[in-house]
Amino acid sequence: MAFWRVKKEVQEDHKGPDRRSKESSETFRVGRTLAGDAQKTREDKMQRAADRKKRDAKNIATVVGVVLIILVLLITAINYVSGVIKEREEAAKPAPVLEPTVAILDENAGENVSQRVKDFVARLEDDSKELGVEIDRVVLPYQMVREVDVYVKGRSEYYKMSLDRSSSVQAEDMSRMIRYLTEKEISPGYVDLRVEGKAYYK
Repeated sequence: MAFWRVKKEVQEDHKGPDRRSKESSETFRVGRTLAGDAQKTREDKMQRAADRKKRDAKNIATVVGVVLIILVLLITAINYVSGVIKEREEAAKPAPVLEPTVAILDENAGENVSQRVKDFVARLEDDSKELGVEIDRVVLPYQMVREVDVYVKGRSEYYKMSLDRSSSVQAEDMSRMIRYLTEKEISPGYVDLRVEGKAYYK
C-alpha cells in the first residue's frame, strides 16, 4: 500500500512539470492571440481613421471646387449683366449733335442745306481729324442728290463721296488714297470713293 502511494506520488510528480509546461504553453498562446487581436483592432481603427481623413479631404476639395466654379460663374454673369446694362445706357443716351464747321456750297442754287447733309459733313469732319486729314470745304454738285465733293486742305484733288455710305469708312478710304497718291507722286483731278472697296481717280 505504501509502495503504491509512493509510486503514485512519483508518477504525479513526474507528470506535474509536463502539465504545468502545457498549461503555461496554452496560457502563452492565449495571451499571444489576445495581444494580436488588440494590435489588429488598433490597426483597423487607424486604417479607418486614415480612410475617413482621406474621404473628408476629398469631400472638402470637392466642395471647394464647386464653390469656386459657382463664384466664377457668378462673377462672369455679373460682368455680362453689367456690360449689357452699360451698353443699353450708352445706347439710350442721345448722340451728341455735331455741327459742320466747314463751308458747304450747293451748286443747285438751294440755300437750305438738308440736315442729313449737315450731319454727314459734321461726322466726316470729325472722322477725318482723327486720321490727320483736314477738310477745307464741301460742294454739293449740280443735280447729284446723294453725292458730296470733299476738298482737303493742301490737296489739289477732291474726293467724291456718297451720303449712303458711312462717313468714317469714307474718311479712312480718303486717308489711304492721300498716302498712296503722295507716295506715287500722282496728282489726279478727283478720286471717286462712292463704291465700297474701290477707289477711282482721274
